[in-house]
Amino acid sequence: MIRTSHLSKLLGAALVAAAAAAAPAHAGVITFDGDYVGPMGGGESWNEAGYSIGLWANVADGGVGTLVGSIIDGDASTCDTSSMSCPGNKYGNYYAALNDSYMDIQFSAGAGFMLKSFDASFVGSSANLSSFANPPGLIRVQGFKQDGSYLTQDFWLNGPTAAGFQLDHFDTTGAFANTMFVEALVFGYACNTAGSCSAFSTNRGQFAIDNIAMTDVPEPATAAIVGLGLLGLGVARRRRKA
Repeated sequence: MIRTSHLSKLLGAALVAAAAAAAPAHAGVITFDGDYVGPMGGGESWNEAGYSIGLWANVADGGVGTLVGSIIDGDASTCDTSSMSCPGNKYGNYYAALNDSYMDIQFSAGAGFMLKSFDASFVGSSANLSSFANPPGLIRVQGFKQDGSYLTQDFWLNGPTAAGFQLDHFDTTGAFANTMFVEALVFGYACNTAGSCSAFSTNRGQFAIDNIAMTDVPEPATAAIVGLGLLGLGVARRRRKA
């Protein structure tokens, strides 16, 4: 017969309670839909679904006061086609990151999160579709963990079709998809016809992005489970010594 001590019962009950607290993870999708459509400057942010997205240029002051992107309405075709080649298959709003800018995503409540998927397209600097390499560029997502270490994952963007650039769906995969981050940077690379790709050096690392699917992880409850587990291990070690 297995006997259960009073402490073991308490630990078990506490673990169940902590697990229950950790269970309801909040999923949010950043769609960029809202009343505002128009240019975004360095240092501005977009707040939606509990997340804050800082919009920055890769310069010392973050490009405060300069154009780093634009919220574009696909229904009303607010993309300036005289200077940009935007995705033609988008309805509703999306964000266009321009001039080698980047996005800084954080969960407003301070918990960790997992980035699961998004829709994206390259944004060209002109309407001459034949001038783009294939692939024209890529998006790199750099996720930072609580300890300061990070993972990266690259997503290659397709070249233009006869109808222009198109938003495609991308899922994160492997360890990246299942790692809890506290911050994520999203930035673009531009590729030339020789197959060389670079970031932050050409002002052509531009991309459209929408429907960023996130799952935030209730970190305090997770920490409680870990702490209780360590306490249980400590009790077991003391019993073995006895």
